[in-house]
Amino acid sequence: MYELKRDDVLDDYRRFLKVERGLNETTIEQHTTMLRVFLDRYEQIRPPQELAKEFQEHLMDEGYSNSHVNNTMKAIDYYYEFHGEQFDFNRLNRRKKLPETLSENQVKRILYACDTYRDFAIMKTLTSSGVRASELCDLDVVDADLDNRTLLIRQGKFDKDGYAKISDTCAEAISQYLERRDDDADPLFLSRTGDRLTRNGLLQLVKRRARSAGIEQNVTVHMFRHYFATKMIENGADISIVKELLRHDDITSTMKYLHISGEALSEQYDRYVDDV
Repeated sequence: MYELKRDDVLDDYRRFLKVERGLNETTIEQHTTMLRVFLDRYEQIRPPQELAKEFQEHLMDEGYSNSHVNNTMKAIDYYYEFHGEQFDFNRLNRRKKLPETLSENQVKRILYACDTYRDFAIMKTLTSSGVRASELCDLDVVDADLDNRTLLIRQGKFDKDGYAKISDTCAEAISQYLERRDDDADPLFLSRTGDRLTRNGLLQLVKRRARSAGIEQNVTVHMFRHYFATKMIENGADISIVKELLRHDDITSTMKYLHISGEALSEQYDRYVDDV
């Protein structure tokens, strides 16, 4: 049903680009392809604009060029215009822009603001594993091996299964959450209505907890993946290990997390460089 509605709306979108925007056929097909990827990610015909902004961060996190990200967001911009909505997005400069991250203090405040076992377990999973939003939402109970502190990531990016590591405290948080559930549903994390938690539901949860923690920054799910990788590197983890933990195919996707803070750089410089 979704695919049929999507194909119909994409046909209307093509006509809009041709008639209202006067674009050539090549540009129209490029925009349509980019829009299809966006719609399919959330399986919604008209995703809320917050998801569009999260999608921009997702593209940046996956290492796409700024020009590709900008072109994709322009295609999405036209789509909201097609629906009569105004959509503003941050156009990236030619220079690569690093994803925003969170400080350790902010993460602690968000965790402290979680007043349910479910929310605390979700936030601990994000901070201790670096999983993507889609990977967390797709987890089933059977995928969580709490004894060995691993999560099975089924058919992740590029349709390859993988594993994510979690901390002892994360495993304990998930265990306490599951002990208090009185259902036999397959999904590891459920929505308030008892269904599988969606990406949009996860995004709203993160924003709600950030507000409760008094954080004015626009917090997104991807920031926790960036926080996880940055902390690993700042604490001395080898870049190749971080690559495996993030399940990147190409180490160049991991290299962007080497923007260690100035304080950490100074500390490492003083430790390893002699004053000649």
